[in-house]
Amino acid sequence: MILHYKLHRMILQAQLSQFEAAKQSYSEAITAFNSTLQIAPNDIYALNIKGCVLLNLGDLQAQLSQFEAAKQSYPEAITALNSSLQIAPNDILQAQLSQFEAAKQSYSEAITAFNSTLQIAPNDIDPLTNKGTALLRLGQLQAGLSEFEAAKQSYSEAIAAFNSALLIAPNFIMALTNKGSVLLSLGTLQAGLSEFEAAKQSYSEAIAALNSALLIVPDDIAALNNKGLALQCLGDLQAKLSEFEAAKLSYSDAIATYNSALLIAPDDIAALNNKGIALGSLGDLQAKLSEFEAAKQSYSDAIAASNSALLIAPDYINALNNKGNELQSLGDLQEQLFERQEALKNWQEALEMFNRSLAIAPNDDWVRNRRDALQESLDNLGEDTVSS
Repeated sequence: MILHYKLHRMILQAQLSQFEAAKQSYSEAITAFNSTLQIAPNDIYALNIKGCVLLNLGDLQAQLSQFEAAKQSYPEAITALNSSLQIAPNDILQAQLSQFEAAKQSYSEAITAFNSTLQIAPNDIDPLTNKGTALLRLGQLQAGLSEFEAAKQSYSEAIAAFNSALLIAPNFIMALTNKGSVLLSLGTLQAGLSEFEAAKQSYSEAIAALNSALLIVPDDIAALNNKGLALQCLGDLQAKLSEFEAAKLSYSDAIATYNSALLIAPDDIAALNNKGIALGSLGDLQAKLSEFEAAKQSYSDAIAASNSALLIAPDYINALNNKGNELQSLGDLQEQLFERQEALKNWQEALEMFNRSLAIAPNDDWVRNRRDALQESLDNLGEDTVSS
């Protein structure tokens, strides 16, 4: 009963837009169930509830446009529920494994209902906007399940719905911001499928839609954060395509956008975290272009952004991991520039960040592998120092 109450509380936090609190609660619950399953790997109840928590975490991450994180949470949910079914194939909670199909069915039924309303009142912007939002969520779910063509179709239909609403009410904020979200999701999907020119176009259109929203409501934090993400994703794609000057400009614009959000809401964790990532990406690009002093400054600014996030939420795993990455990148650059003592100091602090992250989420293999490789490098450096 207590676990069901806690799960209900997490869902309520998400519904009340307490997104960071909800994500933290989901992460803590998953960590607790992992600890239980280390002792009792066949605990069906723990496997089932862990699967439910991961499903809700994936939905929240998709809602926040954190698509890579959501793509990780959904398969982990399926794995947990599959493990339960292998132990008890007829368990009543088998229905939870089909939650994805049920969700797709629910979205489809909602879209059908909105279409019926629109046949009667084709210029009613509320059902048009709601239809677009349902198509956005359906597309995100399909993308998470690797149903890429279906996802692209859903995103395209969502954009058409929002465009129809905007023909009727050009300054309708919800339609503008949600159109930006759909285009960001579509661009991310296209980039993942190596459809690079299409992705650049989608990111550019997302930025344009969000700019239109910000002309009307300049202090819309969600629109600012999504614009920053779209610029950041565009910069990543441009860097990948060796369009270096364009990438630097996109990263700089993303950082400026996050700064605008932070002027309004200085404690916005998402803006701080994303600003740190954008600065780290800019630093990587500058280092690649041999702009070493500029790169060092970008890495230092990225670390400062992560520090600000960690002052607000000391156990925020994303900020811990990002700070570790930024410190390691700065150390790598300093080693390249023969600044060995500074490099060692930053590598050791990076190691501390990864260890703190793993203390909270010990089953994160990506962080563990990065930590272990860094530890091995530091150990080898120590041996070289002794032998010399």
